[in-house]
Amino acid sequence: MFEDLADSEPAALARLRAADEALRAQREDRHRADALLEMVATFVEDHGRCSLSWSTPSDS
Repeated sequence: MFEDLADSEPAALARLRAADEALRAQREDRHRADALLEMVATFVEDHGRCSLSWSTPSDS
């Protein structure tokens, strides 16, 4: 998925958005989910896709 995003494949952004939403909805193992959310947001930001309004995980 990350290679597809690096190649600017539009479907890769949709898959990342779906992963982001699934991680946000996960109630168990919040520490791990939040770490993965940070990784996804950092990857998207590093590739100039900040316009998707990715938010950082909440501190809970």
